[in-house]
This record gives sequence, structure tokens and C-alpha cells, in this order.
Amino acid sequence: MPSPVTPPNRHLTLPCNPTSPSNASFFYRITVGNNISDDTLKACADLFSSNYGIWGDKASKISTFTKAGQKVKMTSARLQAQCLSHPENTVLVTCHLQVDPLESECPKLCGHAFASMWDYGENKIGWLLQTLKVHAPFSRINIVGLVSSHPAACNALAKYAAADLKDVDLDFIRVYAKGILQSSPISYLNDAQLKGILFEDNCDNGSISSVFTKFYVDHTEPLKVLAHYKNKDQWCLGELADGHEFLAIFSITPVSPISPIRLRNSK
Repeated sequence: MPSPVTPPNRHLTLPCNPTSPSNASFFYRITVGNNISDDTLKACADLFSSNYGIWGDKASKISTFTKAGQKVKMTSARLQAQCLSHPENTVLVTCHLQVDPLESECPKLCGHAFASMWDYGENKIGWLLQTLKVHAPFSRINIVGLVSSHPAACNALAKYAAADLKDVDLDFIRVYAKGILQSSPISYLNDAQLKGILFEDNCDNGSISSVFTKFYVDHTEPLKVLAHYKNKDQWCLGELADGHEFLAIFSITPVSPISPIRLRNSK
């Protein structure tokens, strides 16, 4: 059964909702991969499809079914293949909105994040990590990372790692990104092509740390956020090209004791 996690009390002001705002609250659940039900997986896929975004101008390069301007859709089967290929090393964090605890209506799913873990030499990698409470299998993680087209997601991970996006250890990413991605059990990470001046001698598009995932989603909104970070001089991962996503990797202090990072050079 999912384990409920109750954060500090916070209340929502809900315009046009007859229920008193003081009765509305968020709560979170952490579910280990083997316990994620088909219904939960479908709910997450539906939420993704409704809110992720639209395809960009080059979406037809992916398939004849992906067309510019249409919503990016997710199915339960695809979500399972991408995020639950190794359920024993995966957790799902879901965020729910309970408008009124006295009402019988089920809480509304309003956010989710998957996190996977794998070994890289003597180190523990946590990928796409956005946990709200450390789950036991993840307490020994000492490297975290994500691939995302949204600068705010990179910033959230940086905060988790007690880092600053204007002063990321780019040399750490340059040296170890290839080995970390190749050791991953997640197929789309294995296939991702490293791009940017950290990995290419003749990169001239402004990219610094990114991967070519061939995910041609519309970048209008992420680019606006990117401009905001750049204007505040709080960005060092470079530009965002079509079909690419930013690559962010950080070393962190694990919750449970673990051997110091002793990484081998990745060529």
C-alpha cells in the first residue's frame, strides 16, 4: 500500500470554489514500483497528457502521428516502459489535492514524479529524483541527475543538491555523464546522445550540457523561463536546441553513510 506523507500544513485559496479555503490541502504519497497499480499508472499518464505541453514544429521527425501544435500524449504502457522497467528500484511520488476531508470525493491527483536508482561503480545514482521524503532504498544515493527541457526542473534538482545553477560543476558532468547514462537501466537514457561544448569539439549552437533525445516538444514556455534565469545570471547549462533536453548531474551527501565518491574516468 502507498505510504502517506504529510508535509507541513498549508492551505489553498480556491476562487470560484464554494468550499472554505481552510479545508483544502495538499498531501503526498510515496509508492514503491512493485506496488504501483494500473489505475495509478493510468492516472499519471492522463495527467501528463493533459498538462505536459504541445509538439514543436519538427514533431513529424518522430513519427507520422506526432504533429506540431497537438498535445503531447502519454499512455500507461509507454509510461511503464520508460519509468517502471525496473520497479524494484523505482518509486513514485504523487501529489493530491483534498478540497474537503469531510467530502467523499476522491482527492485529485495534481502532480507526480518517478525516481529510479542504479549502481555506478561504488556509487548510487538517483535519476529524475524529486522526493518529498527520503524512501529507504534511496537514502544511500550520492549522485542525482535528470534530463529535462525545462530549466525550472533543473533548478529544483539543484536546490535538492544544495547547488547553484550559475555555478554547476560542469567538469563533473563532462567526465562522468557518459558512464552514468550508459550504466542506467532506463533505455532512453542509454540511447541519448551527449551534446554541447562539454562533449563536442565543434559545438556552435550555444549548448553546454544537453542530450539529443529526439523529443521535439514545443519549447516556447521553457525558453521564456530560460530567459528569466539568464537575465538573473543564474544559468550555466547553455542553450536549448530543438529535440534536445538539458543534462544536470550533481553529487550530494547521502542520508545514510556511504563510501566517498571514487569515480573512474569515463572516456
